[in-house]
Amino acid sequence: MENTTVKTYSKKFLWRQRIGFGISDYACNLAYLMVNTYLLIFYTDVAGIPAASAAFMFLITKFIDAGTDYVVGALVDRTNTKMGRNRPWMLAGAPVLAIGMVLVFTTPDFSAGGKLAWAYVTYIIFSFGYTLVNIPMGSILPTLSADATERTKIATSRTIFSNLGSLTSASMALWLISKLGHGDQAVGYRNTNIVFGVLVIVILIICVVSVREINPAPEVKKASIIKDLGFLVNNKPYMLMLGYTFFLFVGYLGMFASIAYYFKYIVGNEMLTSVAVTIATVVPIISMLLAAQMNQKISKRNISQMGAFIQILGYVVIYIAGANVPMLYAGVAVMGFGMGFRQNMFFSMLADTVDYGEWKNGKSLAGTQTAVSGFVNKVASACASAIVGALLAWGAYDGTAAVQGAAANKAIVLAFVALPIICNICSMAVMHFYDLDKNYDKIKEEIDSRRVQQA
Repeated sequence: MENTTVKTYSKKFLWRQRIGFGISDYACNLAYLMVNTYLLIFYTDVAGIPAASAAFMFLITKFIDAGTDYVVGALVDRTNTKMGRNRPWMLAGAPVLAIGMVLVFTTPDFSAGGKLAWAYVTYIIFSFGYTLVNIPMGSILPTLSADATERTKIATSRTIFSNLGSLTSASMALWLISKLGHGDQAVGYRNTNIVFGVLVIVILIICVVSVREINPAPEVKKASIIKDLGFLVNNKPYMLMLGYTFFLFVGYLGMFASIAYYFKYIVGNEMLTSVAVTIATVVPIISMLLAAQMNQKISKRNISQMGAFIQILGYVVIYIAGANVPMLYAGVAVMGFGMGFRQNMFFSMLADTVDYGEWKNGKSLAGTQTAVSGFVNKVASACASAIVGALLAWGAYDGTAAVQGAAANKAIVLAFVALPIICNICSMAVMHFYDLDKNYDKIKEEIDSRRVQQA
């Protein structure tokens, strides 16, 4: 392949890369937030699946993801087409993801056992579709630019569009469910996801057409799975990022999995959920833009740590607020402001660990690394839903009741506030040991030099 790391590109091309790639996460988060915010309450309150059964299902299905994630990542690393390694997989995954979105929010007229079996099968389909799109979407980032600063800008575009996707789900979901359901929530959920699924397909096609892999990694030589996994274990910054990924998403998605319950039963108005989720997805855009500028003088790790601390302050305000809606919204805004710093740095740091792995082991495993981190992300998502479900079961939550008992309300508060605080503290402890920022520039120079020599 031609080496392009020394080329310069027009502003028009760079912006096409940034926006073209960024919209891919608009599509992914349209699906991701919809599932992580509304699927559990859909299961308990619409489909009639017990919270404990749903929680167990979220965990069990991740064992299947463990295999599919690695296989897709390894296939991405070994793909060699005119479109590059990643884009063919994103194109193939788009319809699978869209179909999965519709199926998980469909309620056939089955028995209780049949509905649970349907939940297992359809959630696996959705997860596989997300894998097919998200793994190549993550591993393509290092190929879009050889420049670390430009990568941060591309990652900033991704996180901004990611939040806009979340905003679309947040602001439109409950309204669409009401309008398209005509009084039937089950029909409303299904039809809303048909609309969102079509959007996902169209946006991902535009993304694939728009971006180019201008900084391709050297072709991956065949090696044993054990050897590849050994390379990953030998990549200290990457292993720390896996721990960070787990705690980041358990806390954040646990909050989203319980937010509808909090507003329905603690605040007493479920429709206010849309406002809170909108705040949680719009405010981070401000801190994302600030983070991109701050990264010129402050390390990515320190920006991430600052964001986690700000999030903890936001959750404390939420706890104090209780059912005080204005104060509750203020706490959500503070929490979201902190999350913006973390989201921006997260994707850029993962791309940096790919370079570190290539520098240390002489082999780029972008697809495999993205597959493993994507699997950890999905395990975190499943754990978040499972923990919330387990807490609801512990509190004797009853999805058919208009008012919950004291134990159920306590469980909702624990899921919405305590779980994220604990996870943020754990993620800060893990990130304390991350030191790639100190030597990254030197490492990147050596990688570029090697690639020039190989070319």
